[in-house]
Amino acid sequence: MTANPGQLARRLQQVIHQLWTASVSTEITPPQFVVLNSLRASPDIDQRTLGERACLDRSTVADVVARLVQRGLIRRVRDPHDGRRNVLRLTTRGESTHTEVAQRAEAMNEQLLAPLSGDDQAALITLLNRVVEAHPTGRSQPADA
Repeated sequence: MTANPGQLARRLQQVIHQLWTASVSTEITPPQFVVLNSLRASPDIDQRTLGERACLDRSTVADVVARLVQRGLIRRVRDPHDGRRNVLRLTTRGESTHTEVAQRAEAMNEQLLAPLSGDDQAALITLLNRVVEAHPTGRSQPADA
């Protein structure tokens, strides 16, 4: 079983989920954090662009955005350059939530990778990126793809 990459990936996801809920947040999910993180890095993007950058499909990004808007963490505003579309940005509460969660997520990642040396950590990240990028579902794609 330890040579089966799919099984190991599933187990790794279980470990990450347990660490996330125990040490990062029970209120912000990993996909919600990805959205907050994406908007922190690139404010004033539309929902489609957000989905592409966060590697979330159209329905998932719509659901996550709706929940975060409802909780007052992000808001929709009229695009100052194109009044026909809305863009998304973090609220003040969203900024502070992002900061808190990002610090805990960083600590969780350190805990997750602690069994590995620094070189092994870098190698693991490189290899995981290579595997993800080699498969179409792992690449950033338009949200309607």
